[in-house]
This record gives sequence, C-alpha cells and structure tokens, in this order.
Amino acid sequence: MGDEKIRVAVLGGGVGAMTAAFALTATPEGRAKYDVTVYQMGWRLGGKGASGRCAADAARIEEHGLHVWSGFYDNAIAQMKSCLAELQDAGADGTFRSFEEAFIPHGNIALGDMNDGWSFWPMEVARNPAEPGSGGTLLTPWDYLVELVNFLRGAFGGDAPVLVGALPEADMTAEPSGGLSPELIAHVAHRTGLTAGAAGISAVDGIYRLMNRLPETPPGFVQADHDALSALSRRAQQDIRQSRLSGGAPDAGTRQFLVALELAATVLRGMIEDRVYRHGFDAIDGEEISQWLARHGARPDVVNSPLVRAVYDYAFGYRHGLTDPSHRAIAAGVFIKGSMRLFFTYKGAIFFKMRAGMGDTIFTPYYKALNARGVKFRFFHKVRALQLADDGRAVGRIVVDRQATVKSGAYDPFVRVPYRSDDGAPALDLDCWPSEPFYDQLVEGAELRRRGVNLESAWTDWTPVETLTLRRGVDFDEVILGISLGGLPDVAQELIAADPAWKRMVDKVETAATQAMQLWLRPGTRALGWEHGDSILTAYADEMNTWADMTHLDAAEAWGAEDRPGSIAYFCGPLPDPVRFPPYSDAGFPARATAQVMEYAREWMAEHGARIWPDAFDGKGGFDDAALISRQPPGPAGMWETQYFRANYEPTERYVLSVPWSTSARLRADRSGFGNLWLAGDWTYTGINAGCVEAAAMSGLRAAAGLAGLPVDIVGEEADPVPGEPCDYSRSEKPMAPVLQSIRAQNSPWPWSSLYGMAQTTGATVTLPFPRDHVAAMLPAGLEPAPQTLTGPAEHPVILLFARQRNVRPNQLPFGWNYCEFICAVPWARHTDPRLQDLPPLIVPTRLYLDSLPPILLGIWGYGFPKLRATICADLTSYVVRDAKTDREIVSCSFEREGAEVLAHQITPFEAVRPAYEMAMVTRNRIGQWQYSVYDFSLGQALLQPLKMEIRISSDALGLPEGQITAPPISASPFGGAFLTSDATINNPLQSFELRDMLRKRHR
Repeated sequence: MGDEKIRVAVLGGGVGAMTAAFALTATPEGRAKYDVTVYQMGWRLGGKGASGRCAADAARIEEHGLHVWSGFYDNAIAQMKSCLAELQDAGADGTFRSFEEAFIPHGNIALGDMNDGWSFWPMEVARNPAEPGSGGTLLTPWDYLVELVNFLRGAFGGDAPVLVGALPEADMTAEPSGGLSPELIAHVAHRTGLTAGAAGISAVDGIYRLMNRLPETPPGFVQADHDALSALSRRAQQDIRQSRLSGGAPDAGTRQFLVALELAATVLRGMIEDRVYRHGFDAIDGEEISQWLARHGARPDVVNSPLVRAVYDYAFGYRHGLTDPSHRAIAAGVFIKGSMRLFFTYKGAIFFKMRAGMGDTIFTPYYKALNARGVKFRFFHKVRALQLADDGRAVGRIVVDRQATVKSGAYDPFVRVPYRSDDGAPALDLDCWPSEPFYDQLVEGAELRRRGVNLESAWTDWTPVETLTLRRGVDFDEVILGISLGGLPDVAQELIAADPAWKRMVDKVETAATQAMQLWLRPGTRALGWEHGDSILTAYADEMNTWADMTHLDAAEAWGAEDRPGSIAYFCGPLPDPVRFPPYSDAGFPARATAQVMEYAREWMAEHGARIWPDAFDGKGGFDDAALISRQPPGPAGMWETQYFRANYEPTERYVLSVPWSTSARLRADRSGFGNLWLAGDWTYTGINAGCVEAAAMSGLRAAAGLAGLPVDIVGEEADPVPGEPCDYSRSEKPMAPVLQSIRAQNSPWPWSSLYGMAQTTGATVTLPFPRDHVAAMLPAGLEPAPQTLTGPAEHPVILLFARQRNVRPNQLPFGWNYCEFICAVPWARHTDPRLQDLPPLIVPTRLYLDSLPPILLGIWGYGFPKLRATICADLTSYVVRDAKTDREIVSCSFEREGAEVLAHQITPFEAVRPAYEMAMVTRNRIGQWQYSVYDFSLGQALLQPLKMEIRISSDALGLPEGQITAPPISASPFGGAFLTSDATINNPLQSFELRDMLRKRHR
C-alpha cells in the first residue's frame, strides 16, 4: 500500500462509533495513517443517544429517552474530557468548554415502594472527592466481595445509627441452622487467631476476619475456607432477617435499611456459595437475578424490593417490554457486577445530568473535533448490507443507500441556541442538532417535507436517490461497525449466515423497545406537589416507571420570560412489542406507535400521576392540561398533544438487554471473526455487558486498538477479557466416581492409583468419515491408519469433540480448572514399527485447541499432546474455535438437540463407534518417545443426547478438507452427533510404559 492511508469506514454515529473514531485519530500518527469516513443515515449523529431541537417550540430538547451518566463511566468521561479540552485549545465555539461546565453532579434518588400502597424512598447518595474519569484499579470479584463485607460490617458495627441495638450479635459457637460445625469453628480459629470459644463475634465480623487472613488470591483457598465463608454468610443473612421479623413493625426508614442489608447479605451468600470470587461474574449469568436471589434465600419482599426493581427499570430489563415478573430478564452476574460498580466505584457523584441535550453535549463536540482532524462525515447514507469477500473471511462490499442530495458542499448540521443559566454557569451559544433535517440544504428537501418522510426510520416508502456499493481496496480497507444490535439482522445477513458465532449472538443477545414522554409545565416541581426535591424517581408504576426532574434544561432552550417553564419532566420505561411488526413498507407505523404512546402516557398519568404530583390534578382527579406549556396550538387531544412522546421501535433504537445465557454469546469488539471488521457498541463483550454509554465507549476503545494493533488500557476491564461460561447451579454435582469400563487410574497398582487426573467432560461430539489419505497425513511419523470396519477402505473415521472441561484437577485437589477444549482425534491407528504392532488399535489426538494456558502446558509437557491456544466461544447451541493470533476461524459447529438424554449404551448406533472413545491414546512426548495414556469417559454411565449438527471446517490447520458438514443425530447413524456428559479420568503421565505393557497383555 506504500504511503497510502488506510481507508476506514465507520458505520453509524453512536457512542461506540464516535469513541472508536476519536481514539483511532487521537495522535498525529493516527491521523496520518488513517483516512476515516463516517456513514450516517439521516441528518444527525447519536444513535440511541441522538437528540433534536424543535424549531416550532422554543428550540426545546427532544430526546430518545432519559439520559444520565453514571459516576463510574471512567472511559466515557475521560474521552469526553479529552474531546472538550481539544476543542478549547483550538478555540472552537458552540460547545461546553469542560466536563464540569457540561455536567451537573446528581445524588438525589427516590425509589417507589409498593408496600401498602405507593410511598417513596428518598435518598441522597453522598458525593466523594474522586475525580470523574480519572481511571482506577480493576476490581476483581474478590475485591467486590470485600467491599460488600465492609458495607455490612459498618452496619453491624454501628456506623449506621438506625441499626443501634437492632441486630443481635451472633455467637460463632452457637449451632442454629446455618451455624458453623465444630470443625469449621476450629478452622476459623486457626486462620484468624481467635480462640475457638470466642463469643460476641458477629457472622459478618467473622467473615471479615477470615477474609483478611486468607491467601491473597482465591485459588489458594482450601475447601474448609469456602465452607466457613459459606456458613458464616448464611448466618449473617439469618441475623438480619431475624432483626427484620422480630420486635414489631419498624419505622419506614429502619425497614428500608434492613431490606437493603438483607439484599446485600443475600448477594454475599450467593457470591460465596457459587464461588463467584473464583469463577467470576460470568459464571452465574446463566441464571436470572430474581431466581438467583431466591435460590440463595432472599424472601419475596427482598426480591421485589425497590432496590431490585430499580435496577430492572434502569436497564429496561424485561423481555419484549412486558414488566410482569415472568418477563424479568437480567443475568445474575451482570446485575450484581453492574450494581456494585454503580455504588462502590463512582467518582464525584453517583450520577451526572447533562446541561443540554445529549446530542448537544456529547455528539456536537465529537463531530467538531473529528471534523477538525480530517474525518469525513457522509450524512444521509444509510447502510443496507455488509457483503463478504469471495473468500468469506472479510467484508468485501458495503451497500449504502444515499437518502438525499446535499445541494452544495458539505451538509451543515447545526442550529445555534443560546445557553443562559441562573445557577452561575457561563453564558454561551450551543450548536445543536435539529429534530428534522434542514430541508433547504437538500435537493429533495421540499418533497421530504411535504410527505413527512422520517429518514431515520426503517419503516419508509421513500426511494433512495441512489444505491452505492463501496468496495474493499477501493473505498475502504477496514470497517468499524457501530450500528446497534437490533439493526444487524437486516444489514449483516451474510455474516450471520456464514458464522455460527454471529447467529448465536443475534439469537441470544436480546433487545427491547422503550418509550419516552417529556412534559413542559408552568408550575415548579414543588408546586406540583413533589416534596423530595430535584429527584430521579425509579421503581415506580409501570410502564413509565422512571421520572427525572430536568428543569435545569430550561437554560438550554429558547423560552421567553412569559412562557418559561417552571418545571421540565422526562419519563421513560419499557414499551411492549406488538404481536407482529408490520413490514418496513408500512410507512405509517411509526406515527401510529407514537400516537399510541401518547395515549398510554395519558392513561398512565391519570392513574399514577397524582401520587407524585398531587397538585397537578383538579378536584375531579383529572390532570390539569392548563399546566402544560407549548408554543404549538393545542390539537384535538388538547395541550397534551403538544408535548413530546416517543416510541423506540426502530431496530437501531432498541435497548440492548442482558438476558441470562447471553453474556458468552457477545462478540468482543476486536474479535469479529472477519479480518477487516471491528465492532463498536454496547452489544459487544466488555467489562459491563449491559446497555449503557460506558459499555459503548469501552467497545469503541477496544475496536480502535484492535484495528491499530496497539495495546489499550480500558478502565474496568481486563487486559484480554474472555467471556466466561455460565455454570448450571440448579443441577446438583454428579459424583466423580464413574463405572470402570477400561484401564482406569483407580484400578492401577500403587503408586499410579494415588495420583491421576479427573474432570467432567461435556460437549457436542461426532465421528465422521474422511478420505483415508487426508487422515494418514494428519498422523505423526511412525503411525498409520489401522484396518477398521466402520468405513470403507477409501475412508477413515475421525472424532471431533467440542468440549467443555470442568474441574480438571489431580484427584488430590478439591478444585480445578474450567476451560473449553476442542479435540480432533484419529482412532484405529497403529505403529509402523513392527516391534510395536502387537499393541491394540490406538487413538491419536492430532490437534487440541484450548482457551486456557495451564492445561496447555501440562498437556504438552506431561503427555505430549499437540495442544495450542485458541479463542473459543461456546454456548448451549454452538461452538466456535478461532486462532488466538489471527482471530480467523478454524472450526465451528452449531447443533440442535433431538430427543432425550439417555445412557450411552441405550443408543444402538453409538455402539459401533464406542470402541473409538475407549482406545488408549498415543502421542510423541517432548523427548521424542511414544507416550501412552488412557482418557476414560466412563461410557458405562455417561449420558448422550442426540444432536443434529452443522460442522464447518474453515482452516487447513486440522488437516481435514475445508467445508460444511451436516451430521444427523447419533440415534440415526454412527456418524451422527451427540451431546456427551461424562465424568472422566486420565492416567498419571509417568505410567506410560506400564500402560504399554498392560495393553500388550490385553491384546494378546
């Protein structure tokens, strides 16, 4: 390419895309290296965060919903500070000049409490001296556990005055349900230095003391440490519950605080019992948070408490926008980690409100800074499709609809609005995005205005001016995909069809529609009857369950003295999906949906508004429309019709959820599976895995770093994050004592029976016939295919096992590793050396890919296994193996379960291939000798479930022909798919020579 710049196409203009573009061009070297073009449908940037100004109504701000930033948004705030500082240094105008000028700290929160009718929990979350966006140390699950214990210990120790005398101290020597056994008391005493008979030590204090004496990292714990922490956490939960249920009804403040403590104690217990401190938060993401809390002893009034419902409302955490408990859908790990980040790691304030619309505050500065850096913006360019290159490994073409024609030059996107505040903030003029395009700048403007065309909607009958096909190597080299998840099924169909990981992501990571209402009122908030100040209220009545007093925004709108609002109110909540969405050709659907939201909102206000604004209702209980302000004339529905309502059904505007089993399905921003494609959005795998500005910013930073090939420090995220796999804690552990069917370590003579390997192996497996010459070439020198009757002479079987290995460990240890391992193995192999041909048929593992380094090293040096590091993404229906360095796919499979899970011997076709799974393995060890070992799946008690499988071999790394293979269920053919669940052992590697002799004797 020489000195030619690398052409980067950025698709979309949301937070993720803008962060990526800003990071990629942050240095002079980056600006010299990359030629960046942003393709944006319609007339403004922002995505779900776009805002507009209504020209007909005092340039009032019209948002997609309520947007506030959290104090833990370290990366997003740092990027915003850098952007504003750059503009300030350049002397640019039209924006706020600093983060402090653009944002207002906010800590006044109120929660709706349904106990005996609606009441409110007002709380003022304290400020702290930490600098927003200043970075920080990555907290591990163990660190969060320590923070939680410190919070509870403060309450038990009297730091919270409301609890003085309320919580009985728990004697560690007592033996109520949940108490410690004498053995555990002795263990705690040994660890902490306390005498075994020490009384007056609360359970929480016992946990605190024990945690401070444990090894620095959880892998150093012994089983007794875990058992003691678990028992103490149960006791702490019981102590708090006892204080809640005894001594009569507490006053409201005490009750609220005790509910909070019981919730914290339940989370403490669950994190300990499920070993989250060791396995990470992803390990419990297979369970919904309400179910997880109940499983760990939370009472219904805790599970349904305002504190829990507030997080559901904060994250729109309901499937299909339905707010009944059966549609709650937030993964337990995401819920707990996100809540702890919110409350334990915020800097300055827990929340920050923007002083203007999000478009004005965030996307105007990004546009101005990027434009000054030479980034090009192509407004009115709507991405229709991403198409793969001929080799299927990169994006080769991007199909774009040009929606309108700019009359001359570049489109000028801004309207200028004065900012005048009464709170001492400096006066300035803001460049803002209008709620409609500037039709006078467009050739088609008059027709667009006449027909009321919404260029941001998928539901449209507008014909594009032209359709462009951007080509790799001509128009772009690299692609940053910043279009939100809801739009991917439309624009990324080829990618989804080509890669099971993409299909799994769009299937598993769900979205929900949201709705919003903005009201401008004459009376101030207090005059309306709200007594708790400038609040953000949540956990209130559905569906508009969240309200924020946004009166400060009047300074950013162009009201006159005669019609300036006394208060501005923003409401939002989930929006139920229709039974069936109309086709995109139904251009009237968005307007009908907005009208429906307006009517929903009116009904909601009539039913629930009086509890928050009692003085806004007349003597007959009706909402007083005269309180509303607008410069627009009233419609048939009165002044209500002049306010702002929004139905966010658009695919790209839907909120990304964090439903159970979805975390591991998210793709990482720098691991799209396609060579020139980088991902930017809150739908990717980050340290948050939930829909929010910070997740999008983290994703954008990682996308830019991946494209540039540079390291990146993302606050709150590991250096090389890998999605963890959820554990199914609802199923009891299976005993690790399988029936003996072959040469097993436990049956070996001493000393081999004293130390061997153990594991639980589960995963999709299939035996397939391949050309014999391919299979022979896969075997190391000195081995060849042996005669067999499973296939004809021109073919030979190969086993592919897409496995999850759990608790892999020496039998002497209580804990082990969990990791994914793909195995390609050739059964019915033999030595070419005549001296070794008296051995029975052997199985040769020709390639093993793992996503964990310790078992790779052990396998290579202990057994001579050909193990390599890979990136593996797996869930309940798919499994993808990618090269750890190039990120190119090696092999993948997707599968559907067909029939019941039964004992392996009950499936007749499996009996034909069973000998292959029970053969002894042979490999070359690191000193060139033949190494023999037996990995016994205990097929006498193993379980199989028939699978329909689609296998794709995408690389020649396995030595097998590339292509797609469809395998029937194992119940229909020996060459069929099955899901294997087995408890297994592997012999001590030092037993190799004795195993060879045992195999010889058995074969004779």
